Amino acid sequence: MKRQKLRKKERKRILSEIERRTGINLEGELERVEFNDKVVYLVDGEPVILGYGDKVYLSVYGIMKFNPMNDRVVVDEGAVKFIINGADVMRPGIVHADEGIKKGEFCHVVAEKKLTPLAIGIALVDGSEMVGGKGKAVKNIHHLDDKIWRFFFKK
Repeated sequence: MKRQKLRKKERKRILSEIERRTGINLEGELERVEFNDKVVYLVDGEPVILGYGDKVYLSVYGIMKFNPMNDRVVVDEGAVKFIINGADVMRPGIVHADEGIKKGEFCHVVAEKKLTPLAIGIALVDGSEMVGGKGKAVKNIHHLDDKIWRFFFKK
């Protein structure tokens, strides 16, 4: 586990990308923690931002804390147990998806009744194509109770 503070330029790039994507203006000290192919950015010690490839988005904890309204995919209760076990999100389980979601971009998955955040994923199709039909709609890259979640919250 590698942990390091970020330089101002990198910090500014990440925080401005989060603000552009979610409308949330984050401030504070930023640290980078690497997890194989993913990176978690700690904001004042809290695991708020997830990095994957060259993109950043809020982590599941960040979604819980700030509750952004955009990039949201809502799934029925039957899909919940599969998603928190790491399964990708399938179209039949989706009851609503933000139409602004673009293929290849981050989105977050929530449970239908209480809008509980479940996972962060990469859209495999545009939001307008997610409801109905067959096949995968979102690649699950970080979810409740995964290795990242357990590292920070199950000590």
